[in-house]
Amino acid sequence: MLAQAMGQLPASGDTILDGLLQDACERFRDPAPAARRDAVEKLWDGWERLKTLDVLGNKSVSVEALLNGAAQPGSDFRTLLQIEAKTLTDIGNSFHIRHFETNREPLSWPEDVDYLFHRLYALVHLLLSARSRTSDGH
Repeated sequence: MLAQAMGQLPASGDTILDGLLQDACERFRDPAPAARRDAVEKLWDGWERLKTLDVLGNKSVSVEALLNGAAQPGSDFRTLLQIEAKTLTDIGNSFHIRHFETNREPLSWPEDVDYLFHRLYALVHLLLSARSRTSDGH
């Protein structure tokens, strides 16, 4: 299902975000390891932008609104999504994905890059799909 969803994300309503996500998917389809690393960076940039769309100027409240749109507040699934969102943000800040300080760990193997891309892509797909449903009134 994830492979079929690649590049089939619902429009976010934000042209910059949509462009980042499209670019990430195009680069990820390239088998070259450097292109796939670029794809992960673009996807993480998109993730950071997605987290700011719903409540301008307040990222934490915006993330809460995004997650609440995807799962019933107080539910176990909502808790799971919050943990996953925090974990993925921490991963982006801890590895050579978005930050390149000397104390950041590089991703050593192409499979590491693939794993992290799929993991974040699945969350972004879920959140954008839920966001699209709520904006359509469903």
